[in-house]
Amino acid sequence: MTINPISSNIVNLLSSSQAVVFDSEESSGSFANILTESFNTAAQADKTDKGSALELLMGKSDDLSGLLLDAQKAELSLNLALQLRNKVIDAYNEMMRMQV
Repeated sequence: MTINPISSNIVNLLSSSQAVVFDSEESSGSFANILTESFNTAAQADKTDKGSALELLMGKSDDLSGLLLDAQKAELSLNLALQLRNKVIDAYNEMMRMQV
């Protein structure tokens, strides 16, 4: 019975897993890009909601259901952006508490 060294298996495993990480990182973008895109989406949804409300108030539109949908989209986008911000702040605070 032969025993294969574990170090060679680990090196092969690490090299294959790093390739997967780099591929997914390139396709999804960096964290800063994701965060910026989330805030931009929230701002765009808010702008759309305000535009729909203004059109309804001025009498240019009578689509109340569209206004409500735009308001819900804006609220969800804002909540997502706030949760991302909270997670970033929590991660930063956790790193500051680490003892090196």
